[in-house]
Amino acid sequence: MKKNTRRQSKGSIKTFRFVLFIGTAVTLVLILLIIILGDQQFGPVHKIIFEGVGPLQKTMSTISDSLHSVKKNYIELLTVREEKERLWQELQECRSKAYANRGAVALNARLRKLLDFKESSTLPTITAQIIGKDPSLWFRSVIIDRGTSDGVGKGMPVVTGEGIVGQVYASSTDYSKVLLAIAPSSAIDVLLQESRIRGILKGTGKNLYHLEYILKTAEVFVGDRVVTAGYGGMFPTELPVGIVSKVTRNRRGMFLEIEVIPAVDFRTLENLLVIERKKKEFN
Repeated sequence: MKKNTRRQSKGSIKTFRFVLFIGTAVTLVLILLIIILGDQQFGPVHKIIFEGVGPLQKTMSTISDSLHSVKKNYIELLTVREEKERLWQELQECRSKAYANRGAVALNARLRKLLDFKESSTLPTITAQIIGKDPSLWFRSVIIDRGTSDGVGKGMPVVTGEGIVGQVYASSTDYSKVLLAIAPSSAIDVLLQESRIRGILKGTGKNLYHLEYILKTAEVFVGDRVVTAGYGGMFPTELPVGIVSKVTRNRRGMFLEIEVIPAVDFRTLENLLVIERKKKEFN
């Protein structure tokens, strides 16, 4: 009896599963018909099923729209990033061209001043270019691409279109060393252009001079122009040297403390002129 009861229970379960399967299949078929046939009328059953499926379709549509929006935003983000990189690259190229143009303009201006000096001066000159620098403070010097084979010799003055640079203190066949006027070991006889007061200009190792041995009784003002005196035959007369930037009268001592800003910007030196004259010809 127990075995028959178990068999009947198993048969009932199988029947229930079969009916459930058939019901689910029919429901799915009805849903499919509703989706395919659209607005055709099926009566109350159609309405019930449609009301049940509607929210699900709405939810699926919302999810689909959200995914589409995320995809669209992602694609737009990639496009913006690519555009940003392209614009950044163009900006860098424009900056490089602008720097190159400014450099070319500055170089052209310096060369123009050199040419103007060369044309206005009666002194024979040799053009030269700086190819190396000595970074030490005491021996502030540069190396130029002209030597004895070009007519450059020791003691010759070196200038730019703005004024005095220094003097040649060593030469080989093809190269020379120029001691800069701002070197601490440099000393130049100079005059205040207006008052004709004489002094000695000494380098500081920086882009600055000290004008020494001018008495406190002298009238010296900020803005006075300083030029070469021509004494000793080292430099020709009246070459620009700098402009007085500071005058200090201390209680002690006989002389004024005077600072002079160089006429030449030693930080941007590139092209120079070597004056081809011997010392005795400068007097």
